[in-house]
Amino acid sequence: MRRRPMNAIPVRRRSTLTCALTLAAVAVLVPAKPAQAAVGCEVTYTTSSWSTGFVGNAQIRNLGDTWIAPTVQLTLTGNQQITSGWGYDLSQSGTQVIGHGFEWTRPIPTGETLSFGFSGTYTGVNTPPTDWRVNGVPCVLAGQPPAVVAEPTSLSIPEGLSGSFTVRLSHPPAEATSLRMTTRGTGLWASPPVLLTFNSTNWSTPQSFGVYSVQDPDTVDDVAVFTLAYPGYVSDTVTITQVDDD
Repeated sequence: MRRRPMNAIPVRRRSTLTCALTLAAVAVLVPAKPAQAAVGCEVTYTTSSWSTGFVGNAQIRNLGDTWIAPTVQLTLTGNQQITSGWGYDLSQSGTQVIGHGFEWTRPIPTGETLSFGFSGTYTGVNTPPTDWRVNGVPCVLAGQPPAVVAEPTSLSIPEGLSGSFTVRLSHPPAEATSLRMTTRGTGLWASPPVLLTFNSTNWSTPQSFGVYSVQDPDTVDDVAVFTLAYPGYVSDTVTITQVDDD
C-alpha cells in the first residue's frame, strides 16, 4: 500500500476550534500481524463479610472468542489475605492475585461464564478487587456501558518529535464502524491518515495512533485534547502536551 502524507492538525492558540480528522487505512501505522483471538470479559463480583473475614464470588462472562484455560488476574484493594479458594487455582503475592485453570477446567465459549470464589481475612474495610483481567486484557464491571478505551489518556511529546496512544473498545460492536476523532486546544500537530475500524473480532485489540508535535516559533507548552468517539459507546479523551524547545 502506498503511504500518504501526514495530515496537519492546526489547533490555534486561545481557540475553541474543534476539527475532525479525515482518516484512511490502518496499515499506514503498523505492519500487518497474524490474526489473534478477540479477548473480552465482564465481571460480576459479590462478597459477604464479617468482623475479620470475608467470602468473595466472581463470575467472568466471556465477551470474545472461546477461552482455553485462561489466566485470570485481579488486584486486592485492602489488606485482604486469601486463605482458600474454589473453582480455580488461585495464588496471591501482595495485592496481586493470579488464577489458573485445573487440568479438568473446560473451555469457556463466547457468552458463557467462568465462576470461582475465595475466602480470606481482612482488617478495616473489605473493599472490592479492581483491575480484573483475562489473559492480560482488562475486563469491564457488569453494568458499565460500552466505552472507548484509550491508553494512556495523557502524554507529553517534545516539540519536533512524535508519540502514540492506543485505542480499543470495552465491548464488541454490533457491526464494523470506524472511530471518529476530534481535537481542541492549542498548537500544531500532525498524524498519518489512518482509519481505526473495530468489528466483532478485533474490538478488544489495541490499535495504535501516532501524533507528531510540529515545530512552532512560540515558547509555550501547547496542549491538545483528542476526543475519541464510537457510535453507541462512551467517548474517551487523550490529552497531549507539547514540550516546547524554544
